Amino acid sequence: MIFNGCMDMEQQAYNVLKPVWAQLPGNSRNYCDEVARVSGGSYSILQGCIEMETDATNSPRSFDY
Repeated sequence: MIFNGCMDMEQQAYNVLKPVWAQLPGNSRNYCDEVARVSGGSYSILQGCIEMETDATNSPRSFDY
């Protein structure tokens, strides 16, 4: 049951990433690919990293003094 749940999560993440991968910025792809590989090669972690990178790019933070 746990194995099947993990496989489902990985498949869902792969399905989300596959059609958009080529359109993502190369630096985000490379960085997130490294992050996902260090953790054992997970599409779920790759997807989460890409989402965080995309969010950070779309809404940069500033520091208020």
